[in-house]
Amino acid sequence: MKYLSIFLLATFALAGDAPISTDSKGSPSLIAKFEKTSKSNIEGTIKFTPANNGTVSVSVDLKGLPSDIGPFPYHVHEKPVPASKNCSATENHFNPYNGTVRAATPAAHEVGDLAGKHGNIMGESYKTEYDDSYISLNEKSRSYIGGLSIVIHANNGTRLNCANITLLDEGHGNANTTMSNSSSSSSQSAVNTSSSMASTAPQGNGAERAVVNGLLAAGVVGVIAALI
Repeated sequence: MKYLSIFLLATFALAGDAPISTDSKGSPSLIAKFEKTSKSNIEGTIKFTPANNGTVSVSVDLKGLPSDIGPFPYHVHEKPVPASKNCSATENHFNPYNGTVRAATPAAHEVGDLAGKHGNIMGESYKTEYDDSYISLNEKSRSYIGGLSIVIHANNGTRLNCANITLLDEGHGNANTTMSNSSSSSSQSAVNTSSSMASTAPQGNGAERAVVNGLLAAGVVGVIAALI
């Protein structure tokens, strides 16, 4: 019981609402371009462009979705798609603020849970547009999605298709595949826990973010254990 209490307290201490991001104005647009594979006919794009108020405008245009296994959740995942096109390698949802899948408010969702905040993909062809206030196109932001990936799931969670989020070449409508999410952000974000312990989280790619979250969790557990 003691260890369960420590785990629950540590989880509570690290979880929190994502802040509204209004820092994307003037940042480059991004795109996830889905292509047919031997296992999936899904193709199309999900584009991310800066909105006038600094949030992110999202435009979804997909076709080739299976007729019998929808609706289709889709999320930003914490690692890019490798050359092997193995969608499992993208690992978990992008979740820098430790949100939850079934949250009551958009801020409490995982930052990368696009379906949870804006609805699942429906039908065999699907188009929609919306603004997202919690992802960012600013590479200095903790909520920056560049260099990560998007995975489209069947209604049972199976990963159907995936695509990297890359720079959009506005002149030709193509993705710039040379982009790297680990490009040069050295800024840090303060993370406050319920025990008033402050830590900083460096910006970087999905792997670096996962390591930071793990270190924070370990630190909180250690502090709580010492107090019990």
